[in-house]
Amino acid sequence: MAPGTVSGIAFAGEILPRFPFVQMPGKTPCVVGCSRAKALAGVWLLFCLALAWSAPVRAEPIDPSQTLPDREIGVLSELLAHALKQSPDMLHRNIDLAQAEAYRMERASALWPSVYGDFRYVANIVATTASPDAKNQGFFYNAEVRQPVFYWGSLKASADIGELQRQIVRKQFAEAYRQLIGSLREQFLRLVYRKKILQNQAYALEIAERNYAIDEEKIAKGLLAPSTHAGAQIAMESQRLAMARARSEWSQAKRLLLRMAGLHDLEDARIPDALPLPSWTSNQALRLAEEFQRSNGAEKTPQAEVYSYLMRQRDLDYRIAKTRLLPKFSFLASFGVQNQTNATNNSVSQVATSTQAAGLFASWSIFDGFATRSAKLNALAGKRQHALQLQNYLDGLKEEIRSLSEQLELTARSLALTERRLEMAKSNFESMESESKAGRVAPVQVSQARMDLNAVEMESLDARIVLYTLWSKFVGLLWVDPVLQRFPTISHDYGK
Repeated sequence: MAPGTVSGIAFAGEILPRFPFVQMPGKTPCVVGCSRAKALAGVWLLFCLALAWSAPVRAEPIDPSQTLPDREIGVLSELLAHALKQSPDMLHRNIDLAQAEAYRMERASALWPSVYGDFRYVANIVATTASPDAKNQGFFYNAEVRQPVFYWGSLKASADIGELQRQIVRKQFAEAYRQLIGSLREQFLRLVYRKKILQNQAYALEIAERNYAIDEEKIAKGLLAPSTHAGAQIAMESQRLAMARARSEWSQAKRLLLRMAGLHDLEDARIPDALPLPSWTSNQALRLAEEFQRSNGAEKTPQAEVYSYLMRQRDLDYRIAKTRLLPKFSFLASFGVQNQTNATNNSVSQVATSTQAAGLFASWSIFDGFATRSAKLNALAGKRQHALQLQNYLDGLKEEIRSLSEQLELTARSLALTERRLEMAKSNFESMESESKAGRVAPVQVSQARMDLNAVEMESLDARIVLYTLWSKFVGLLWVDPVLQRFPTISHDYGK
């Protein structure tokens, strides 16, 4: 070990003079206190290292909004916000929300009193042989109020089921929007890729047409045999076909994106020609996944809460089933009036009758053929089923997050290598351009360098899209996607 070092860690030069018994370079070794000084120096070093190692190293928090393409591409952010309101899937989900609200109100209505009323007016004429005609007429009206009093908690449980169903639909709405965000991002990024293909095909077609024109000039000057001209013509026609195919695929991808987002049109100029390089730090996905695990985020996701709500609903179904063979009590109050007039040739009479009633009524189903037992067994079995579904979902989510974390790290490394190749291709193209201007390189070599650069740019663009797509899916699974923070307050208790 070198002088002045301990375990490979060098001492600062100004520290040594603080210890009077430490041997200095060029000095006579000390006789008294050297061992003590060395011991003190070692203790001091260990103390400093312990302080350094025990100090908490705080990593910078990860902000998902800085790592998604929405930050740099404004049209994508607008598209995601518009899709929440106008996409076909979200419009259907809004209808589901309205139906769930109606179902909740229907279930809760059993807790409120019901009021019934009717009104009748009747006129009868009775004709009998050898007797005078008799005329009867009158009006009748009745009002009744019925209020459930004691149903062993079954009505409240039924109303709670309605509320749970509404919450389930809201969670499913949130989950559907999360998936829609991922699909829209991927479709949009792939549309950028299609546009790049279209541009490259246009450049390749330009080169093919230029080569064809050069061959025609050579044939006209007698420098090239006409038989060799067919190859250039076939290459040009093939490139035109590739161009038409690329344009068709671009149009189809754009129509799919518009339909998915609920848009009618989107200008081609608003689709960018390139994508920004994703912002990435080492172990970024792993750190976010660990934070998600520490906060028990999996159990707070909407889909996990759906299974929890279904389990609670089965508990309520069981509670309701237990009361089916118990007596139910209701309060009833009614008021009615009958006013009737009877008329014959000899007499007229009028009678008015009013009735009032109030009381407590009971209904009791004593035996229902073991239907109650069946309902209870069904509720218990359903609860076990939903518990298994919840556990399978949590296990699957955990494995999916782990798999995505590894894929993201590998994709980020692959992207870094692709970017290095891209820099090399750019440098080569710029060098070719400089050499061409100096007359030392033929134009065809510049065109080839440009085509090579286009190919590497396509690789780079594809690698960026893959990383963006995986990251979008990852932050969506963890429910930290910044787009979800703009989500309407219909299902925002997850992650809290």
